[in-house]
Amino acid sequence: MKAAMNYMIFHISFLLLVLLKCTVCRPQNKPNIVIFLADDLGYGDLQATGNPISDTPNIDILYRDGLKLTQFYSSASVCSPSRAGLLTGRYPVRSGFWSNENMPLLGLNSPLGLPLNETTIAELVADQGYKSALIGKWHLGVGRNREFLPKHHGFDHFFGLPVSVYHSGCPPQICFPPDVPCVTADCISTDPPLPLFLEDEIIEQPVNLLTLIERQTIAARSWVTEFSESGNSFLLMYWFVQPHVPHFASSRFHNSTLGGDYTDSLAEMDWQIGDIITKLKEIGEFDNTLFLFTSDNGPDKSSGFQGGSPGPFRCGKSSSFEGGTRVPGVVYWPSRIAPGISKELISHLDIFPTIASLIGSSVDNIQLDGYDISDVLFNMGKSPRSSLMFFNNTWKSPFAYRNNQYKAHAVILQSFSTISEDLDDYNARCGNAMPLSRHDPSLLYNLHLDQEERVNIGEDQEMQSVLNQLHTARLLEESGLTYGESILNRSADRFQACCNEGCEPFPLCCQCVSNYTNELFSNSQRVTAVSFPSSQFAWLVAFVIIFVTVFLSAIIMLLIPRLRQKQNEENYIKLS
Repeated sequence: MKAAMNYMIFHISFLLLVLLKCTVCRPQNKPNIVIFLADDLGYGDLQATGNPISDTPNIDILYRDGLKLTQFYSSASVCSPSRAGLLTGRYPVRSGFWSNENMPLLGLNSPLGLPLNETTIAELVADQGYKSALIGKWHLGVGRNREFLPKHHGFDHFFGLPVSVYHSGCPPQICFPPDVPCVTADCISTDPPLPLFLEDEIIEQPVNLLTLIERQTIAARSWVTEFSESGNSFLLMYWFVQPHVPHFASSRFHNSTLGGDYTDSLAEMDWQIGDIITKLKEIGEFDNTLFLFTSDNGPDKSSGFQGGSPGPFRCGKSSSFEGGTRVPGVVYWPSRIAPGISKELISHLDIFPTIASLIGSSVDNIQLDGYDISDVLFNMGKSPRSSLMFFNNTWKSPFAYRNNQYKAHAVILQSFSTISEDLDDYNARCGNAMPLSRHDPSLLYNLHLDQEERVNIGEDQEMQSVLNQLHTARLLEESGLTYGESILNRSADRFQACCNEGCEPFPLCCQCVSNYTNELFSNSQRVTAVSFPSSQFAWLVAFVIIFVTVFLSAIIMLLIPRLRQKQNEENYIKLS
């Protein structure tokens, strides 16, 4: 009897220990954070936002089960400043992302980068014990001594490209198998080929685009596994290289969609999300992970049909019109954030303070331009944001200002003197190629009634008070800004990221045999054939196992006395 009881206690204790090891090895109150950032993705490019020929099933699931943000704005209309605003929660001009030399972003020959005294999300979460990695396109500077790369901004790991494929040098990249070159303008003969970085080291130059995406997911799977096994919550910034022109895709996705190169690229981007989520389910981290999917800015209208779609909005990348900064946005956290749609005014600037609130970090010593939107995410509440300034970064002052439903444009990159009321004609005149023009009084649009920004109501007499209120409010907000010293105006010939520093003839000598092997990432095994249970389901399974064990043990306890009695009776008979 005693042996049976000990047997039962041992097995129940063993099962409880296994269960506890799987579910409470680290506190679950601090979530993992995964931020998927597309490159030049338009508001109208996804199947979930109206594109009938896009093949984006994983993103569609996020939209179906997550909280869709319909008035979500990037912090700038081009790559570098937009990423700076997301990482710091501050208008990019505070970090020096402005130029009076028509230089809107950091190139390969830029000696500067995101200032090291800026506090990034990676540094914010590190103070709370998080581990972090950035995978994909950085575009916030390299530095002469590579001092501006992600590892110097708080990230534990970095694997990816310093700029987009478009900004790479000669020879041209191969974008589609077997040897189809990228469709871009002539390569820049003064720039070296595009390098691939692991941490601070160039491990491949030029980068092999046909295998890049697979290798990025290998890095992601390895590092989230490493973080999980170490017992740390983690931040994964997965910044896609796609669908920025020139488009590229591996053999698996080339010619796989109806829309050609662009939607092939989108399909491969979407696949990466599914692959990473599968890994998070496998290692038991999925349910405790907050996901954000968005884009750094609007689509590249200068590339025509291959540049993407802003959906119902006007213009695209580099414009202060809605198509330049109104971006796709969805937040997903299983069982924590309810599915739905939020029409609240929200900016990439709000991501930093919201994460700080979520993990219990103080931001009292940081001058932020973002707001904590936790009430929007968890309670479908109101956004604390009512206004937003729009900078073009080729000028020091805001181009446009939004307050509630009204948006006023003081400076634009278009001439309105010959524009018809046809929307296609409007979009044909979008982008940096158009002349800069000032407007006094500002052009005024009611975005609740005119999301396409087609009808200027600024000349209506009854709207003068609204214009005056917006002008006063903009001046007041701008007066609180401190513009950092420009990091875009300075450039240097021959300063480039080269695997053979100091070699000749430059830049053609900047080509090296790849040092990449899959062994660089030890925890990258992919499991796709198994659907892994959530942690909530795991608790149910564990309960059933324990219940069955207790039930069987009870039966054994009842049977043992009877077996003993029968054995004693048999022994008695033998003795007699």
